[in-house]
Amino acid sequence: GLGCAAGGVLGGWWGQVIMRKNRFYLPLFMALTTFLGIFPFLALLNGSFTNAHGFAAVFFSFMGGLIASLPSVNVRPCIINVNPPETRGAALTAANLIINLARGAGPSCITLMGAIWGVNRQFSFNVTLAFFWIVSSLQLCMLAKTLPRDQDAMEAELAQYAEARLQEMAIIDEEGSIVSIEERMTSFDAGAARESIQFMGEAFREIGDEIRSRRPLHSSCHLQQVDEEGEESEIDRVDFERRRQLWIDRQRSPQRHDKDAMPPSETSRLL
Repeated sequence: GLGCAAGGVLGGWWGQVIMRKNRFYLPLFMALTTFLGIFPFLALLNGSFTNAHGFAAVFFSFMGGLIASLPSVNVRPCIINVNPPETRGAALTAANLIINLARGAGPSCITLMGAIWGVNRQFSFNVTLAFFWIVSSLQLCMLAKTLPRDQDAMEAELAQYAEARLQEMAIIDEEGSIVSIEERMTSFDAGAARESIQFMGEAFREIGDEIRSRRPLHSSCHLQQVDEEGEESEIDRVDFERRRQLWIDRQRSPQRHDKDAMPPSETSRLL
């Protein structure tokens, strides 16, 4: 654990220094440290340690974690530098999938070697470790030729994209003056602020209307609401009395019409 932590810090710092000096040397640094990382683990696998907590065992363990972490912290920056922003996440995900696949393939190879050729686990560990790490070192040496070229191509593509966006962002007004990107961003911010304030005002207005619609009405006559015993409020009583009086008036209106009408004898006499 301590060796991996120290290797991560040193690997990132050395990789940055080498990258500033010459990008061609970064893959070579990664290849060299990957190859050198084999030897501490071979010493742990083949050494006979009388004390597991002795100096030799602790030293080889620390050096194995330190050297193995030197190249690994520089892999992700290399992937990011040669991929456009919209595909960097997919590229890093693919790298993580390959790493997880290798973690399962290594133990499988060790088990298959013992089952097929009948070798012990120590020999299987030695062969698997040396073979895969040497292959990784050779691949990193090949990266020394392609990394600077791919990174230059990616930087040129990003520069063209940025220049095209700058041209699109420049707005020519009716008078011919050019509105800068900073001014456009400021105007956008002001418009967004006004829309936000308007939206919040409408939201508070709707909340107020909702509260007022659910609030009980109180007249100037201090009408009381329905109490806990279920009695009708004063406003309900007034409304009930008004409706009852209207019904009585409607019932009496035909009788009044009959009284006001002339009797049949008088009508025939007039004819």
